[in-house]
Amino acid sequence: MVTESSIIPGLTDDAAELCLSRIPRSSFRILSQVCRRWRSFLRSEHFTVVRKLTGTVEEFLCVLMESQCGRDVYWEVFDSSGNKLGQIPPVPGPLKRGFGVAALDGGKIVFIGGYTEVEGGSGINSTTVSASSDVYEFDPASNRWRKLASMNIARYNFAFAEVGGLLYVVRGFSTNAYSLFNAEVYNPETNQWSLMACPDRVFWRGFAFSFNSKLYALGNGARYMDIYDPKTETWEEINTEQLLSVYSYTVAGNKVYFMDRNMPGRLGVFDPEENSWSSLYVPPRQGGFWFRVGVWNDKVVLFSRVCRYETLIYYDLDQHRRPNWRVCDQIKPSASHLSSVVINF
Repeated sequence: MVTESSIIPGLTDDAAELCLSRIPRSSFRILSQVCRRWRSFLRSEHFTVVRKLTGTVEEFLCVLMESQCGRDVYWEVFDSSGNKLGQIPPVPGPLKRGFGVAALDGGKIVFIGGYTEVEGGSGINSTTVSASSDVYEFDPASNRWRKLASMNIARYNFAFAEVGGLLYVVRGFSTNAYSLFNAEVYNPETNQWSLMACPDRVFWRGFAFSFNSKLYALGNGARYMDIYDPKTETWEEINTEQLLSVYSYTVAGNKVYFMDRNMPGRLGVFDPEENSWSSLYVPPRQGGFWFRVGVWNDKVVLFSRVCRYETLIYYDLDQHRRPNWRVCDQIKPSASHLSSVVINF
């Protein structure tokens, strides 16, 4: 029975919810101005559930950026068409470096660890590095960050990846640049971190990713890739015969794409299925070859080093066998890129 307080007059609330759930999020700002009832429904957790049931979940690219002066850090959000939807709230606490950013449960952003510089130590105007164990989660449904359980050990410049719904962090450094030779795994259902043993190896970040329900981790300057099987809780290693210096990477189409300081003008490619390494030519752009790598619409995206002046260029993984780059006019971040993550909700 339709009442005066119905979401859409003439329809039952169930039918009205299904209708509103199919509207793109780029129109939400206008829809929220229709009435208080619509605004309340669009911001509710129930609305998120309805969208998942109707299969209208959308993909969003969230880019963490830093102003040229380094004092202003903020997130910008783009939909699958490249429309800029605005910003999301900043991560609580002071600005950190060496952090990890991942998508958990497909639709939530997790900000992990990192370090801050504090005054102190020997010498004039010297600073010390203070590692953080803090972990925050951003829920787009509520547009808020919340603090999750802290890691057992404060760390930064670690490798990280989501595997089977669990979040893994591998090695890294603690306060005073102390090398860590352990890993931790986070279970979102229990909101708990558990320490794990891992092969002793000096590990300067590098990268980690999920493939065939296993965790792959490779550190810069190391020839061995460590592979963890959660089912057997065992590690194995393979000799990659590669010495990497990776500063940015992404995973798309079951391959890892990375920027390596040892390969200017090239985009590295690792295929875990074939255990093969290759590279793609990157055309020179203003500001040189120093890009950050991301993924958008199943394409590898290269964020330019020079903010505001250059747009993105991308490689189409699905339609081109040869490296085919072109300027991507849709997405134009307004500052220098620090990190990016794709979420679906």
